[in-house]
Amino acid sequence: MRMLSVSLLVLANSASAQSLSPVDCNAIRNSTDPVELAYHSQNGTRTVVQAHRDGSGHRIVWTRQTPPSTHPNPPAFVTKATYVDGTIASAELSTTYGGKYSRRTAKYAPDGFPGNFDRRSNLTYRRHAATLAADNTTEEKTSTISYKFKSEGTITVGSCVLQVIHGETNTTNDSGRTRHAFQIYFPELRISATASGAEPIMDSVSTVFSSR
Repeated sequence: MRMLSVSLLVLANSASAQSLSPVDCNAIRNSTDPVELAYHSQNGTRTVVQAHRDGSGHRIVWTRQTPPSTHPNPPAFVTKATYVDGTIASAELSTTYGGKYSRRTAKYAPDGFPGNFDRRSNLTYRRHAATLAADNTTEEKTSTISYKFKSEGTITVGSCVLQVIHGETNTTNDSGRTRHAFQIYFPELRISATASGAEPIMDSVSTVFSSR
């Protein structure tokens, strides 16, 4: 968890302003340079995604979510995820809360998810998750995920025009509870932005990491 702790510290102590460096839209769209995407949901939750891209679909993705809060030091949730063939394979999760869920590691095994799925068609698949919590307790769950393709087009994020694929997901866990989410997938970035209630709102994109 050392790398996760270091990244959390960097992300938590930085300014929220976008880097003043010029945004290289060509590198964002056409290279495997690292890329950062920032967005927020209708309820005020802010998310920063930092991806180390690989053309093969193998990549490391850091995500920091900050829910709306009136506290001067709002809680943060940080995830370091490893993707293989376009789907999550493992993750390290950390929060600023204490207790059992302050740190977790997880391994994922998809069933029925095609490698590097392009999100341009409907798909239902299953995902098995094995999680180890901070108190060394383990948990295993299997979820059924139904993805529905909605539309494809472009969107302007900052100064860049990017391809986007709009979709929605319904995730049903072992106990039968279902969570609905709106998803915007950026095929050039190989990054998804998700939110509940309504589609997420894009804030910025860059090849320069501005630790937030």
